[in-house]
Amino acid sequence: MATDQIGNVAFVGEVDAGKSALIDKLIVQEANIGKTQSPIFYKGRVIDTPGEFVDNRSWNGALLSTISTVKTIVILQPATAKRITAPSGLLRVYPNKNVVGVISKIDAEGADCERAAALLKQNGIAGPYFETSIFDQASVDRLYHHLLSLQPVALD
Repeated sequence: MATDQIGNVAFVGEVDAGKSALIDKLIVQEANIGKTQSPIFYKGRVIDTPGEFVDNRSWNGALLSTISTVKTIVILQPATAKRITAPSGLLRVYPNKNVVGVISKIDAEGADCERAAALLKQNGIAGPYFETSIFDQASVDRLYHHLLSLQPVALD
């Protein structure tokens, strides 16, 4: 995977949903994974957003500003979470964006992929949902290829 093949995409989700770790696997880059304090913009317009952007409603405006220019929004729903933190409808404010549901941490203790899928569906995030683990390269590759399929086609 080349670092510049996927782009025009923002990753959103609650604190500790696994956004930064998944991005590191998708764009094959070496980064110091730690607490994301502000949006991080990678080559190709891949954006890693802080979990507080969805966890704290007073930061929803910052999220909307950050995702306004991307074509695809990837929302991570941890398989271990019992609720979805993104306010219903928040990710559909802008029309004509691809919204991709990802169930992260599928190999974590207490993971419930069916519950995670139901939460995404209840909140208007259409399937298919991509079940991922950063320790399972095949699951990361499936998401990667789907994101590639959503890239704008270059006209020669």
